[in-house]
Amino acid sequence: MGATKIVATNDAAMRHKGYTEAGLTHVRDAVTALAEADRGRGVDTTVVDIGSPDDMARYGAPAVTDPADARQNKDAVDAVCHAAGPDYLMLLGSHDVIPHVRLKNHAPDDDPVVPSDLPYACETPYAAGGQEPGRYTGPSRVVGRLPDVTGGHDPAYLTGLLGRAAAAAPADRARYQGYFGLSAAVWEKSTRENLATLFGDASALHLVPPGGSPWQPGPLATRSHFVNCHGAARDPQWYGQGPAGYSVALKAGDVDQHLTAGTVLAAECCYGAELYPPPTAPHLPLCNTYLGSGALVFFGSTTIAYGPADSCDQADLITQYLVRELLQGQSCGYAALKARLDYVKLKARLDPVDLKTLAQFVLLGDPSVKPVQAAARLVAGTDPGAARTERRREARLVAHVLQQSVSVPEPLPDAERDPALTSRLREVAERHDLPPTASVSSFAEVWKHEGEAHRTFGQPPRQHLLHAQRDPGAPVRTDVVVVVREQDGALVSVDEYEAR
Repeated sequence: MGATKIVATNDAAMRHKGYTEAGLTHVRDAVTALAEADRGRGVDTTVVDIGSPDDMARYGAPAVTDPADARQNKDAVDAVCHAAGPDYLMLLGSHDVIPHVRLKNHAPDDDPVVPSDLPYACETPYAAGGQEPGRYTGPSRVVGRLPDVTGGHDPAYLTGLLGRAAAAAPADRARYQGYFGLSAAVWEKSTRENLATLFGDASALHLVPPGGSPWQPGPLATRSHFVNCHGAARDPQWYGQGPAGYSVALKAGDVDQHLTAGTVLAAECCYGAELYPPPTAPHLPLCNTYLGSGALVFFGSTTIAYGPADSCDQADLITQYLVRELLQGQSCGYAALKARLDYVKLKARLDPVDLKTLAQFVLLGDPSVKPVQAAARLVAGTDPGAARTERRREARLVAHVLQQSVSVPEPLPDAERDPALTSRLREVAERHDLPPTASVSSFAEVWKHEGEAHRTFGQPPRQHLLHAQRDPGAPVRTDVVVVVREQDGALVSVDEYEAR
């Protein structure tokens, strides 16, 4: 039983950003070559121009007339997926070809929205979900984005990515066991915990400081990269943190042409997967640089990401889950889906930081590619098609349960917060070294089947988020969010998260 893959793109949007007809022909030829390579791997690939009335008529849906309209794009992708039921969905082009869905950010930081591909992975239609992240907690589709350069129109970059996807072949797990681990020194404990979980040891961890850019090619030649550093908006470099401040940990020039083909990267960094339009070609975003230098997989955040200093949560966990699945031989798209599902299953009761984490991490790469060969003992005697079908069925079942059962935060007016409780929250903020100007926002935990859940389990705690910048003058985000759960005036739990 062969697999199916839809490659969704929009030629009109590519023309609008400057692609010539000759350039589009080069891209189409590269997609055709990818489809031929997919056929050899047992994958039947179909290209759909969601801006073409003729293409969309085959799926009984209108074409996208405004490429920037997230609702039109989401509706078109849903129509194709409902009709074709693909095993893989690849969005071809950056967000100026097929836009991210700009979900509301309920975390109390400076990101007004969270550019996200999560809604494309969910059955929830835009009419029901809109921009509310809490309505997309049940992803069930295997989705990835192979981006070109935002604002760019040189076909060479995109055809290079398509060519590498076509040439990709699974390698033995041993070739991914060696890793490049990079962490801000202040997050050494959580990064070591993640690396030990994934690779069995943390001996190859590089801390910044004392390490940092520039890097020799040797460490970067390993195929598995795991980075827990600071990132900044529209900045082609990542930063460490130590007593002396914020030194450069990795920059695009370190990565350019120094990677081994087939590299996979999970980055916890703020804005690590931000596909911003570069001012000049030598300064592409690090995510574009990684892909353009030979990486098959880039998994990162479009906005400010969070995690605790000394343990694993939020960005630490969702990146860990993705790498775990890749190392077990799963396709990178399924690895991203499984990471999202496992994250929601673990949490069950989501706070605004959890919702943001789920929405902000996106997969950049062909979702059907399998970097790692599954262990022979796991595949001996099995039917790959039947096994894949069962994984998809299970994912849909889990997604349905999660979409119906998890609780999500709903903002509460400040006036509903008792002044005495506000005073106690201010005391919590002081204990966590937040300034008196720290913001306070409150949320109710809302279950999807609210009435029945309340009768069975009682009213869940309320959530209160305290937020401030620890070092407003830093070149990176230094947001701190303290999440307090409170039940009838009693504080149930207190957790602190730092911007990555």
